[in-house]
Amino acid sequence: MLHVKLDRDPAHHPYYLQILEQIRSSILAGELLAGSQLPPSRQLAIELGIARRTVTIAYEELCAQGYCLSRVGRGTVVAPIVQVNPPPPDRSLTGLPQWLTVAAPEYRAKDPAPQKSLIRFTPSFAQTDRLPFKAMQQAFQSVMQTAPTRFHEYDRNNGHPTLLAAICEHVLPDRGIQATPDQILITNGSLHSSFLLARLFATYGGSISYGVPGYLAIPANFTRQGIVGLPCPIDAEGMCLSEEARLARFHYVMPEHHFPTGVTLSPERRAAMLELADRHDALIIEDDYDSEFYFDRHPLPALKAIDRGERVIYMGTFSKVLFNGLRLGYIVAHPTIIQQLVDLRWQLDGITSLLLQLWLAELLDSGSVDRHLRRMRVHHRKKRNLIADYLRRDFPNWQWQLPSGGLQFWIKLPSAGSTDAIVRKWLERDVQILSGGDYYDREAFPLGNRDSPVHDDRLILGFGAVTEARIHEAFDRLK
Repeated sequence: MLHVKLDRDPAHHPYYLQILEQIRSSILAGELLAGSQLPPSRQLAIELGIARRTVTIAYEELCAQGYCLSRVGRGTVVAPIVQVNPPPPDRSLTGLPQWLTVAAPEYRAKDPAPQKSLIRFTPSFAQTDRLPFKAMQQAFQSVMQTAPTRFHEYDRNNGHPTLLAAICEHVLPDRGIQATPDQILITNGSLHSSFLLARLFATYGGSISYGVPGYLAIPANFTRQGIVGLPCPIDAEGMCLSEEARLARFHYVMPEHHFPTGVTLSPERRAAMLELADRHDALIIEDDYDSEFYFDRHPLPALKAIDRGERVIYMGTFSKVLFNGLRLGYIVAHPTIIQQLVDLRWQLDGITSLLLQLWLAELLDSGSVDRHLRRMRVHHRKKRNLIADYLRRDFPNWQWQLPSGGLQFWIKLPSAGSTDAIVRKWLERDVQILSGGDYYDREAFPLGNRDSPVHDDRLILGFGAVTEARIHEAFDRLK
């Protein structure tokens, strides 16, 4: 039996919608079974004291949504529905294949959920409140005005010619790199770049050297493809290759501001690595993730700039320059490698958004990115100095070097085993700092091993995203 009651308050839902929702609820609750006849529209309209057309609209919408069927000579009936009142989904993993529940690796963020009160000194994030919003809006409007002729195509390519030319003209020369558009592939950021390279090189096998502590997500892309990982310690001159690592087929390096230590690969080791790659027919994957941010000296030229044997594959990103959510980067390599990457990528995810590419090209060509970078260098330098003053005042026993570039402090504590306690203490005051242990390969270098470079006495304090006001507030909380 159908019971419909209307709320006559004009501020509430219109009558047809109230009828629709009540009938739909009755069907889902099992009160109206499949095949049940709904009252004729004229009859229900008289009972409710409304226009017949209002009821007809409700019935038509119920039929359109699949809850009812309209039959000539039979009126409107409830449609066959497989299950009413379905139970809530089982959130356990019992419904998944056993091989997936057992073997699937865990990819979960370690950071706590963002809170408004939480001040985060997490590394590798950009400060977005100082972005050139007006220039960004104008660039987008310019692209949209010419959209029909500029980004309607979707074909296999290494990037839009406009952005490729802008990178060659405005970005790479600052790193001493001379390249042509056919040597560049536009990607969705550094992780995506490394994933494509790992997939491409998986066929060849071999091993890859990388520095620890370091950004382990990128070498992990290679090891997941079956390439053997060879972690190497970082000292004052950068990555120190072991005898085994010297024979690796691939070397992953961050020559400028190695993350998270901030160490710069010395000129001697740069030359030695290039010579080693030539001698052993190896490739160097250079991750130049934030060399744009320098304070006390101009960065050394990129490895790619001094590579004469086409041994270096260069990865760049715009995430730190503008904002992390942009997810737009690029690879510079020999045209043969670029073409192989284009062919591989076409099978995986096609191309990077042409709209984003054209928008970024407009920003680069207008000089907006360069002006923004110059302003942010001054701003980040000021924040760096402010944090250094607070560290000297409030934590005089901590050891660190003033970063000449990059956006984080690498801090050594007076005693081992104290990092977790400090991280917890800061979180109790709604201030987040990270343990340096998160950036070590603990399987390769377990704690307690005398030869291990891992020491549980390191903190990383990033200042890329935090504002000056929040820096003051954070250290006030920590008093």
